[in-house]
This record gives sequence, C-alpha cells and structure tokens, in this order.
Amino acid sequence: MNQPFNQSVTFVLDKAHFQECFEQSAPPVQARDYGKAVIFGLAAFASIFVETEHYYILFFLIGLAILELFSIRYRQTWWVWRQLMGKSANGRVKLIINEEGITTESTYVNSQILWPDVSAVEQTEKGLLLRHQGGVNYLSNSHLSDEIVAFILLHDKKASIENT
Repeated sequence: MNQPFNQSVTFVLDKAHFQECFEQSAPPVQARDYGKAVIFGLAAFASIFVETEHYYILFFLIGLAILELFSIRYRQTWWVWRQLMGKSANGRVKLIINEEGITTESTYVNSQILWPDVSAVEQTEKGLLLRHQGGVNYLSNSHLSDEIVAFILLHDKKASIENT
C-alpha cells in the first residue's frame, strides 16, 4: 500500500538563513538599477545652471544620487538587517510538505502554498525557488532531505505539464 507523502522540517530564521535567501533569490544588479542615481546626478548638474544664488537643490540632488548608489551597493546588508529586526527573526519555523502543498508554521505566520498554485520550481545552487500566485518563496537545501527535494521537483513537472 502506497503511503501519502508527509514530512516536516524545523529550522531557525537566523542571519545565515536570511543571507542565503537573499543571495539565491535576489536578481543580480544590472545597469538599469543605476538609472535613478544617474537621473539625480544629471538633475544636480542641470541645477548648477538654473539656480545661481542658492545651491540647496544641488546638494539635495547630489545627496539623493549618493543615497541611491549606497542602496544598490548595500542592498543585501539592508535587506538582511531589516529581516533581523523583524519579530520573526531567530524564530523557529516548521515546514510541512505533503500531497496538498507546503505549509509554513511559526509563532507569527501560518501559511500554505498549494501545489496547483505553484507555477514553477527553480533549482538554485543552494536551494529551491517556488514561484506561485502569491510571489516567490525560497527553500534552503540545508534544511531539506533529498527525498523532499525530489518530491517538490516532481510537482514542478506536474505544474509545467498542466500549464501547457
């Protein structure tokens, strides 16, 4: 008799976990990400010729351009810091993977991603990205057994067949 698949995993939302999540799920920085900084810089340069008496707007625009450059350069640090300041930081999370989907249980958040809602599963270097109607979720391989990873990837094949 074939038993239904039902496994659970518990892990802690610590700094290492958040860093891995960002590294594996954030898109790489591209040239267009610097667009706002360039626009602020050009506006600051143009304000030199428009405003000859007071340079407040010039310094304000230069400050915005520099701030935008820092936000691009330190986006991982900023994102991880925000996660660590959240109330779920260092909290335990229980993942339940079964025939229905993936359920997440923690002190502050209980959610479920159903398999029919999953549009794609992408394997990264260190985990899996689940793309679904509600967004994207990352699951680290360090918390998952090979059996769980194979089961999740099996559902990706079902999702891609159903979507065609």
